[in-house]
Amino acid sequence: MDGSAKPVDMILFRGTVITMNQSRDIFQNAAVVINAGKIDWVGNANDLDGKYTAKEIIDCSGKVVIPGLINVHGHWAMTLFRGLVDDCTLENWLAKIWKVEAEIISPETVVVGAQLGILEMIKSGTTCAADMYWYYPETTETARTAGFRIVNGPSFADIQGFEEYWNTNDQIAVDYLDTYQDVPLVHCCIQAHSAYTTNPSILESVAKIYHDRNLLFITHASESKGELELVQLKYDQRPIEVLDSFGLLGSRTLLAHCVHLSDEEIARLAETNTSVAHCPSSNLKLSSGIARVSDMVKQGVNVGVGTDGAASNNDLDLFHEAQLAALVQKGVTGDPRVLPAEKVFSMLTIDGAQALGLSDCIGSIEKGKMADIAIIDFDAANLVPCYDYYSHLIYATSPADVSDVMVHGRMLMKARRMLTLNEDKVKAKVKEIEYQVRKI
Repeated sequence: MDGSAKPVDMILFRGTVITMNQSRDIFQNAAVVINAGKIDWVGNANDLDGKYTAKEIIDCSGKVVIPGLINVHGHWAMTLFRGLVDDCTLENWLAKIWKVEAEIISPETVVVGAQLGILEMIKSGTTCAADMYWYYPETTETARTAGFRIVNGPSFADIQGFEEYWNTNDQIAVDYLDTYQDVPLVHCCIQAHSAYTTNPSILESVAKIYHDRNLLFITHASESKGELELVQLKYDQRPIEVLDSFGLLGSRTLLAHCVHLSDEEIARLAETNTSVAHCPSSNLKLSSGIARVSDMVKQGVNVGVGTDGAASNNDLDLFHEAQLAALVQKGVTGDPRVLPAEKVFSMLTIDGAQALGLSDCIGSIEKGKMADIAIIDFDAANLVPCYDYYSHLIYATSPADVSDVMVHGRMLMKARRMLTLNEDKVKAKVKEIEYQVRKI
């Protein structure tokens, strides 16, 4: 290369690139040029023509390069309670889980649980996730240390016996937001657990912060029939109506679950550009029901995919979640054409980015966006032959097929080897906590 070649950090060379840009370009024999954490160029590898000189070139032959997956709803540290409480309703599950959490949860255990969650997400191709849990500053720092992109913020609730864990102080919330508003890899939001675990005073405070700071707002909504009854008793309204009355619907709002929505409520979400986090495994496992995702999509509601917590899923595998999302909608509607694979993959990537207010910087492989990327080994036995990339990504890919993951241009996993977290040490600490849980 001559002296005019631009020096860059990395080139992903000779793979197939699924861009998820507006025209849904797929480049064969492609190259992705990465510099200073961002994508500098993407296209056919033959068109590089000596334009760049890279510190590192990664051969992606036989592999598919995709935007990192985006988990729009979860409770990371609940990995500590994976499989502890199964086969019961949401309300009974919460009662049992909250009892154990009151005994076990601390800043130290939340860090360990979050580390385990981040490990699992990275190993399954996820590069960005939203978290709602106690000790959110500790989780935020855990993600930063691991190089993982996090959407997080103060979580408000009014739950008897748990006052010390949930945010009830506006100043503490504002202090966190001031601290992290310009910190790389951290995207601030404001959260309320739900309408049934808050009160009008809390929702007014949350709404003020939401509007004053132009933040993303995340909450659970219409997850179960039991929740609908509780909210109706408390407010004499349904959850969507409650949120709407406080000015908490809009393009910066993300509602988790939305299993039980009326036609009018779906129309209202579409009208206000409110996004939904679809968590099919958790909804099915807790017998909450099946969200009307195909109807939402038809009406123009933006839907992303979340895993929820590992205590109600019981994993953080977005590939499995997406496959379930696609198959269940076909089953309940009787129409195999609803939620085709390309649309579901969009829900995992660019639609998820939109749900989190981040579509200008992540969710697709395009010049100028952050280099949040996963690389899939398409020579795996379960991915051969390949007639349609989207089909394989939704119906056949598993976490074991993910070979490399980067966030903001930094490799977090290379050739299945974790680079920023010590997996063995994290699992050893988790097993110590498991011993404590068993004694409760």
